[in-house]
Amino acid sequence: MEIQMMDLAVFAGYHNRQVILNYYDDEDFLWKRDGFHFHSIQLLTDQLIFSKKDGNTLTISLKNYDTVARNNDFQNYYILRMGAARLEIYFP
Repeated sequence: MEIQMMDLAVFAGYHNRQVILNYYDDEDFLWKRDGFHFHSIQLLTDQLIFSKKDGNTLTISLKNYDTVARNNDFQNYYILRMGAARLEIYFP
């Protein structure tokens, strides 16, 4: 079950963890998967910035998504949507 999120500050609470990013197009077509360890997440007005342990960063533009939801069927699982496209963010 998905619950819409208005406050994205929850992302700033994740640090020194692993994250899995699954990018879908046309609802169920997985076209990209990324996974890495990170130190912290910085939440800006329209961006999530992961500071990776290798010194690089990965930026997700929140402008690319209409909605952000938490999937309550799984712990630490979030879904960003724009039409039929979605990004699933999972913290194992």
